[in-house]
Amino acid sequence: MGVDAVNLGPLSPIALVLLAACSDPAPVAAPAPATRPALRPPGPPQPQPQAGGKGGMVGPAAQDPTGFPKFHETPPPAGPEPSLDPAATGPDAIAQNGFRSQVKVGPGGQLHAVYYDRPATGDVVKYRSSRDGVTWSEAETVSQEDGRNWGPDLVVTEAGRVIVAWDRADANFYGQGWLRERGPAGWEEPVAITDGGPMELSSGHIAAVGEDLVYTYIERPMGQRSPFLTKWRWRRDGTWSSPAVISSGTADAWHSNIDPRGDGSVILGYDVGNGGSETVVYVAVGRDGSFDAPEDVSSSSFRGERVHFSNDGTLDWLTWFRKVNTYPLHVYARGGTPGNWGAAITLSEGLGGYHYDPFVVSRADGTTCVAWAWDGGAASAVLYRCHRAGSWTAAARLPAPASGKVELPSMDVGPDGRFHVAWAQGVPGKTDVLHASFSP
Repeated sequence: MGVDAVNLGPLSPIALVLLAACSDPAPVAAPAPATRPALRPPGPPQPQPQAGGKGGMVGPAAQDPTGFPKFHETPPPAGPEPSLDPAATGPDAIAQNGFRSQVKVGPGGQLHAVYYDRPATGDVVKYRSSRDGVTWSEAETVSQEDGRNWGPDLVVTEAGRVIVAWDRADANFYGQGWLRERGPAGWEEPVAITDGGPMELSSGHIAAVGEDLVYTYIERPMGQRSPFLTKWRWRRDGTWSSPAVISSGTADAWHSNIDPRGDGSVILGYDVGNGGSETVVYVAVGRDGSFDAPEDVSSSSFRGERVHFSNDGTLDWLTWFRKVNTYPLHVYARGGTPGNWGAAITLSEGLGGYHYDPFVVSRADGTTCVAWAWDGGAASAVLYRCHRAGSWTAAARLPAPASGKVELPSMDVGPDGRFHVAWAQGVPGKTDVLHASFSP
């Protein structure tokens, strides 16, 4: 999940902040365009806007974080398109209406997915599972059924415990992080994991380390001009630590994320800067309930946003993307260890289109794959490249519907070494959640 700021006067509800993550300001200079594709068909009717807010709107029409990024309205740069992977499976539907999906592979190769739907009562987080990626279980409601429940994150432990975190905004737009766990006896009651009250909150992510959980998010007081701060909490022996701030507070922090490293530690990341700008990427290692000082990895590579991580058993891998004049043109990958990173590789180099929202996963044999969203104008799909034996494969394209734009891929790898990808694809206000798999 990600956010970019929108100035709405004295109050800046988190939902509007979230919308801004997907809506970039008017570009300074457009990239060299390809031929403009045909207009996309409209989505379903949306809630009527009301006076006030951005462009005279408040309420669901203004706060909807499913709104597509503005860059989709400008034809992307022309250039070569990647070849379709003929051995990939899919796409198969996880849900016919959903947003911001996450996928994990649990014990025995069981697939687990979460996303949120938009019934009339509010935004609701749903969960489904599958044995084969083609047939999925009936949707189970995880979150509350009222209010705005957004941006779910998903963990499946080695013991098969399913853990879902999400961001919730109430009728006053007060934000709070929530968590729900499913064990052998079924779903437990949802629990709040931040204090709530008049706070804007977003970008909640979780990681499991043995029986411990680590949670990171961004937060600031409602209606104040103070910047968003990246915070974290660590649950050890069933008890949560007090919230701690890791970002500097010199500017807004965005897109917090966290993942385990396989050795009992975790790596946390975020980016800092003005909304819509080229932000600075930071990472920090945590162990035994505390974190090292954050490291600026952009100073020795590139600025960007939405950093994701993986560990191949020897190296940590980072991936992120960068906008130039608000257009997402570059996806990067970088291997190494904290404080000793190798050179950043531009995975999108030589390709036309927009490149954004990357995700990285490593499998047991050390193969590391990055999947990301690609908008080529007339076509949109998930692309991937994999690192093995010291080199990167050429970019390949996963099967995708003939229309609609791809947003926010998520990926995991199964015990058979096959990579599974979930993403949303469609038009503003209506996207389907899809699944495909590949084996490099």
